Amino acid sequence: MGGKEKDRRIDLSETARFKAEYEQYFSALKYFALHYIGDEEIVCDLLQDFFVKLWEKGESFDNELAFKTYLYRSVRNNCLCYLRDKRRREAHMAEYEPEETEEAFVNRIIEAEIYALINEVFEELPMATRRVYQKSLEGKTHREIAEELNIAINTIKKHKNNANHYLRIRLEKLLSLIVYLG
Repeated sequence: MGGKEKDRRIDLSETARFKAEYEQYFSALKYFALHYIGDEEIVCDLLQDFFVKLWEKGESFDNELAFKTYLYRSVRNNCLCYLRDKRRREAHMAEYEPEETEEAFVNRIIEAEIYALINEVFEELPMATRRVYQKSLEGKTHREIAEELNIAINTIKKHKNNANHYLRIRLEKLLSLIVYLG
């Protein structure tokens, strides 16, 4: 290639020109990227994505040197971003891979199902009863609940008794199961 070839403008909006540049540089860029990422399949995917974006931009470059510099820097940056994101994903997944036994895993599932069932039954309570019972679960006294909701203390007691009775009936089998599993 002569000096004039290196100084030619590279316009990637032309389909034939883009294809020629792709074919000329793909192998070298693949070899280059494999030094960062050892997996050929991933490298090829990254390069394909890179070239698609390059095609969509339809950029042009003043000369071949500017184009080559852009190619290699972009591929290096894409590889480094991929590696950074991969490390983040792996670190994130490591947080969720506790060393637990199968029994501990099953117990977590059971706990989640029990919680969902209790919450479902709790939501079946009438709104007024649910409100009173929730405030009681928050540790508020009968007097505090009565003042906050502007109802009589006897009404508070009635709502709590109704809730306890309803929950006991609805959750009786569940409570037996919990005692059995415990």
